[in-house]
Amino acid sequence: MVEAFTPLIETCKKFDRAMRIGTNHGSLSARILSFYGDSPRGMVESAIEFADMCRALDYHNFVFSMKASNPVVMIQGYRLLAAEMYRLGWDYPLHLG
Repeated sequence: MVEAFTPLIETCKKFDRAMRIGTNHGSLSARILSFYGDSPRGMVESAIEFADMCRALDYHNFVFSMKASNPVVMIQGYRLLAAEMYRLGWDYPLHLG
């Protein structure tokens, strides 16, 4: 996954472009689903995983976006993401909408 995502990160850095790290409740990877199930926690872990790849390449120009057809799941996901960012000492914007 890192090999596939790295060229995009490097291109965004080179051209000073922002990236949206979006997780969709209905499109979580099989790996994430097998570990976290169909849950807001899985959405958060997926987003953090991609953010870690960006941060490892010293790229910080990104926002998080969480989507779910169920508004309660989406709100839970954003709350968990905000708590996780606080725990990690991160301060990245959240895209709502």
